[in-house]
Amino acid sequence: MKLRSLCISLVAAASLASVGFTSAFAADPVAVAVVNIQEIMRDASAAKSVKDQIEGKQKAFQTEMSKKEEDLQKEEQSLAKQRTVLSPEAFDKKVKDFKTKANAAQKDVQGKRAELDGAFSSALGEIQKSVLDIVGKIAKDKGYSVVVPSSQTLYFDAKLDITKDVLAKLNETLPKVSVNFKAAAPKGDE
Repeated sequence: MKLRSLCISLVAAASLASVGFTSAFAADPVAVAVVNIQEIMRDASAAKSVKDQIEGKQKAFQTEMSKKEEDLQKEEQSLAKQRTVLSPEAFDKKVKDFKTKANAAQKDVQGKRAELDGAFSSALGEIQKSVLDIVGKIAKDKGYSVVVPSSQTLYFDAKLDITKDVLAKLNETLPKVSVNFKAAAPKGDE
């Protein structure tokens, strides 16, 4: 008997709570919008300009590194031929010098990769900041209480999607981002 009255009390309390919960939202509806951040970062003209600049710099670095690698290979082949001609001390010194050059080239490659990664991250950060500012302005102008990334939703009505508005405004206000490679350069390379 006690169990039955406890269950009835819980059901009654839940019913009253749900009525209060529903009426609280009915009095102040929440306007929600959805935005596809991945689409914006893929299609924005600023993102495309960053991609083009990064790829151009990457090709220049690759050409430079290929030349250094070719020079090191030639030096290694020359060193192998000198093994029988040079004294062991002279050969060991040349091997040590070669290893120093090879290590320097490897550090240079790592530095260039870090420079590209840093420049890319910085440029994307600038775009993302603009996207957040634009989303905030659109939400304020249109009365949205919440804007959710589409990747975080299971389902939404297409009428809630503001991606095209955000993309259009971004292309208008930030058509291009200049990638700053020097600011992203690792310390000690300047």
